[in-house]
Amino acid sequence: MTSESGIAARTSGHAVRRTTSLLINVSTLLQEPIGSLREYEIDAARGAGLASAVSGGVRLLRTDQSILATASLETTVSDLCGGCLQELELPLEMSFDEEFWPDSDAALGVAIEPPPERAGFAVIDGQIDLSEAVRQYVEMGRPMSPRCGEDCPGLQNDEPQEAPIDDRWSALAALKLEIEQD
Repeated sequence: MTSESGIAARTSGHAVRRTTSLLINVSTLLQEPIGSLREYEIDAARGAGLASAVSGGVRLLRTDQSILATASLETTVSDLCGGCLQELELPLEMSFDEEFWPDSDAALGVAIEPPPERAGFAVIDGQIDLSEAVRQYVEMGRPMSPRCGEDCPGLQNDEPQEAPIDDRWSALAALKLEIEQD
């Protein structure tokens, strides 16, 4: 059941909201009691620092001091094949739990000093921006040496190449030739 407010469906008593943005308003969630929950279905969202659209689901949970974002998202990344150096698109799935810390108490309107041991991101003007968290998880999930497939031809070079010899090693190269002749 879809309504004009962007609510897509109800699952386990919670409305699932659809959004095409990684910038989510949490100002009312910050005023609700601990344990309050929001669920979002993200569809082809673009964010700062991201080359491809992101889709998936995000659950926002109000904790005693922050908002915990639990995400399961997917996107594609452009890269070069480590074998043949051809461009390729790789699907990438990521799941993460990150905390977003407000800089003020929404109910009281006073500034809050986040705990010194905090890890996570800031709530700015009552909004969280998932773009930086997604960008970091995309970079961590990127394969070190992606391959275009099992039948990757690799680098095509018919003639074997000898590595150039640095002149500083010429004395050792001469010694090697002398030992090989003996």
